[in-house]
Amino acid sequence: MNIKSDEIKISKTYKDLEEYSKKRTVEFSEMLANFIKVTDYYGDLICRVTLVLGKIPPRDKHDSMIRDLMADVFDFLYEVRPIIIKGKFGVAFPLGRRAYESLSLMVASYLDKKLAERWIAGNEIGNAEIRNILDENQMGESKGDTKELYKFFSQATHPNRGLVPERFLGAGNKFVLGAIGSPDLIMTVDFCHRILELWFWFVAFITYINKENIVAYDKEIFDCYFIVANEAKGVAEWLIDNFNRLLEEYQTEIKGKKNEQSKT
Repeated sequence: MNIKSDEIKISKTYKDLEEYSKKRTVEFSEMLANFIKVTDYYGDLICRVTLVLGKIPPRDKHDSMIRDLMADVFDFLYEVRPIIIKGKFGVAFPLGRRAYESLSLMVASYLDKKLAERWIAGNEIGNAEIRNILDENQMGESKGDTKELYKFFSQATHPNRGLVPERFLGAGNKFVLGAIGSPDLIMTVDFCHRILELWFWFVAFITYINKENIVAYDKEIFDCYFIVANEAKGVAEWLIDNFNRLLEEYQTEIKGKKNEQSKT
């Protein structure tokens, strides 16, 4: 029997995937309200800086490159959050890695124009080289910190066994796609903390290198920046505290299960 495409009926199961995502979003929006609020503040600051730069032509191709990378970092940081809030942190990792790579490249290119020239010419720049440049400059970040961030975002960009969730399809679970599965709260909180670190670095760098233009067109950005940065520090501490609490609960649970098994 030949079936035409417009005769295919979409199953209720497939249509329900969106409902699962909506329900998970409501749950996580409440749980991560502090993270959502402060990243909204950071996103708004970048939008305000962008409006300032929209009034001023780039000085040269190097300045234009920095602006392009700024927009790239923003787009990926902006798009990664809805995925996190759906509980799909595994899907969010490639976006987080792209945000990190564009951000680190942007800062390194600002500090080293020879590196910028090579990237503009289409040459591939390794992250190890970028980390070295950042480590050597006060405006950069330590090699240890950037290496750890890169490792974090890279680990689940590839389908490693330890980070691909076990769905137990047919072994207790009948349906496991989309946001129906229980997300790993420990990893989710850790991921939010890393994304907040990127926002903190990103906005601090962008406001600093554009300070003269900001003063000329929207100097209130700086007042808002310091308020938001202070709030971000508090949210970071809150995320770390929750990460440690969840990890301790998990370790206690595992220890309890091992003790029960040893008794049988």
